[in-house]
Amino acid sequence: MLRAKTPEAKNKRLKLFLYGSPGIGKTLSALQFPNSYVIDCERGTDFYSEIIKKNGSVVFQSNNPDEIREEIRLLLTEEHPYKTLIIDPITQVYNSVQEKWTRVFEKHAKTEKEAEIQDFGMRYWGRVKSEFKAIQRMFMALDLNVIITSHQKDIYGAGMTKIGVGPDSMKGDEYLFDLVFNLQKVGEKRMAKTIKERSEVGKNKFPEEFEWSYANFLQFYGKEIIERESAPVPMATFGQVELVKKLVEVLKVEDATVVKWFQKADCDSWEEMTKDQIGKAIGFLQDKITAIAPEVKSAEATDNGTPLKSKKEAKR
Repeated sequence: MLRAKTPEAKNKRLKLFLYGSPGIGKTLSALQFPNSYVIDCERGTDFYSEIIKKNGSVVFQSNNPDEIREEIRLLLTEEHPYKTLIIDPITQVYNSVQEKWTRVFEKHAKTEKEAEIQDFGMRYWGRVKSEFKAIQRMFMALDLNVIITSHQKDIYGAGMTKIGVGPDSMKGDEYLFDLVFNLQKVGEKRMAKTIKERSEVGKNKFPEEFEWSYANFLQFYGKEIIERESAPVPMATFGQVELVKKLVEVLKVEDATVVKWFQKADCDSWEEMTKDQIGKAIGFLQDKITAIAPEVKSAEATDNGTPLKSKKEAKR
């Protein structure tokens, strides 16, 4: 059965990528958004305590990728008063992920020379990209506005000729976002140059260049979207994770099949699935068990992940 549907217009949360030269005011610009949860990766908020308090925002200072991932998970799954997540800058998060895996690979390097030159090959970069993309997936799943800032770097073409500027982060970071802006200073004003905007043909929300201000974002993108209350996303429970692992083991589901399920859910593990996503996987596997042994009641998860006993087991 074909599964395609007629698409419907969606009022998507504001998810933007902002880059600019050092000292241009990326941090201060992002802080204009009230009720923000700021993950400050290079202590850029130290001089903005007044505006942060005035706007009802809070700051978590860290460049530890494990801590950052946990904070985003909590923002995703718990009720809270915040409407915008700011990560400032993502450049430091990416660098920290590299440093984390460099330490791991140095520890397990086969030779001292391999550790010194840090040429760990594709396995190393696979780990780096996998962890960084997991962080990206989590903040893109948030029912929050998301502002990601990045350092700026020069872009060079043939013959080392400078051809422009771009964000200094993992290659292709900006492709993840519907909105990409380059912050520039014109006189006393901070101007945003629209580098990319995904929208329906002829229905762009932002002009090619505009003064960066919270008021302009409310006007261009819509106050009802930007100031909407956030809603937590129910994630896979411990019981669901335990049950699905047992079902996969019992049915001897191939690793390649599990990987396809992870890819479809855009995650790397059962724990990263939503409650609905993992529920569908459990239902599918339970149906397979029922088809194989109709007399056995499909397993169901309790709060602690222990399957209910089958009818045969209950009689014993």
